[in-house]
Amino acid sequence: MSIKRNSLPPLDTLLFFDCVMRHGSFTRAADELHVTQAAVSKRVRQLEDWLGVSLFDRSTRQMTPTPAAQVLSEKVAVTLEFLAQGLEAVRAPEDPPVHLAAMGAVSMFWLQPRLRAFALGEAACPINLTTTDHPRDLSSATHDLSVLYGDGRFPGRRAHMLFAETLVPMAAPGAEIANAPLLDYPLRGPDWIGWERWHALTGSDAFADRPRLRCASYAQSVGRALQGDGIALGSLHLLKDELRHGALSALPGPSLETGKGYYLTQPENRLPGENARRLWGFLTARSEPDQGSRKASRDL
Repeated sequence: MSIKRNSLPPLDTLLFFDCVMRHGSFTRAADELHVTQAAVSKRVRQLEDWLGVSLFDRSTRQMTPTPAAQVLSEKVAVTLEFLAQGLEAVRAPEDPPVHLAAMGAVSMFWLQPRLRAFALGEAACPINLTTTDHPRDLSSATHDLSVLYGDGRFPGRRAHMLFAETLVPMAAPGAEIANAPLLDYPLRGPDWIGWERWHALTGSDAFADRPRLRCASYAQSVGRALQGDGIALGSLHLLKDELRHGALSALPGPSLETGKGYYLTQPENRLPGENARRLWGFLTARSEPDQGSRKASRDL
């Protein structure tokens, strides 16, 4: 339905009229609108002139709405509410959330404690966290920031290493290690390393004769290890808090420095918002890259 401009009265006359009807008083309407009572009366007169009907009975000291005003009031209130909803749907939020993506294990064991600290600080802002182990979803352009695993070369993205990867066997301190299975997990990308590659790259046969217990994700394999269900292939920096608090222990055996790491990244083709810049600064200030593995990083 097409609406011609001259088929509508000035919008401010409708706003003033609606305010008078809600308060039942020109004086209280003037107080809400921060104008004089005379200004309110003027706008209502303009609306009456445009409509060609009286909206208030002025024969008594206290002006009362006419039947026409009652009908119009209901329609105007609904219309203004629809208009407000439409404007809210497209208006940029005053404090836009940062869209952050990370793998399940990174989110659970490294990000969450740091995001809690961020939320308690002066730089706090809303954050929408997406957790997925699929590389394509992690690097989606819909995310302001993403934590990616690799060698630091991510085409079209700025990157800062959060921590390098060193893999060692781990288990809960009270677990029965003698017969514990190896906790295995699906490899979501060509760079991911599981037990077979760990044995091949280290040349070690430690725990090679153990049965495998298949887990749905790397995060779940660590979770099962925390429960004493087996031996996980743990990342030292990723699980630093669990090791420090005694929830996990590194087992005897070689460690594997993979040459890979976990990087906070941001698309190069757009400028980050202020909230994204603050979160970037907070997280990168808490990064722990090995000096020998540090990759070039450009500040946002």
